[in-house]
Amino acid sequence: MRKYLLALAGLTVATSAAALPVYLDDRSTPQSLIQSYYNAINRGELARAYTYYERDYLPEFQKWAKGYENTREVWVVTGKATSDPGAGNIYYNLPVAVQSVSKDGTKEVFAGCYVLHITNYGMQIQPPYQPMTIRSGKLVKTNKSVKQAVPKTCQP
Repeated sequence: MRKYLLALAGLTVATSAAALPVYLDDRSTPQSLIQSYYNAINRGELARAYTYYERDYLPEFQKWAKGYENTREVWVVTGKATSDPGAGNIYYNLPVAVQSVSKDGTKEVFAGCYVLHITNYGMQIQPPYQPMTIRSGKLVKTNKSVKQAVPKTCQP
């Protein structure tokens, strides 16, 4: 419950200039990366949110941005990440639920999983450093509350 409230406290402010949430850009854990991603969306900084995607897996910007054009604010609740280390790479599967509030006040909840990627920390010895990124995300609309919608696990 405390984790849920902390996530909401940091991400539940509308995008008006007078009430922007505090800037957050933290890629140190899967949860903080996704919280930072939605922080950028809440602040109306879609260009910044877009940069959280891995370069080779970027969605088409105009189409992606259009999906947020009617968004007033979002809340994100994350579950427990699981990792899948491979040959020089670490992949994380992170269950999430997102409540989106449109400009007209309509609320919708989406749930699913993000796949996050980082090159093994010890293998990045030459600049530029490549931080953790979003490889993919698949969320679907649900009738559950945002707290109840977080999947228990994600399949790799």
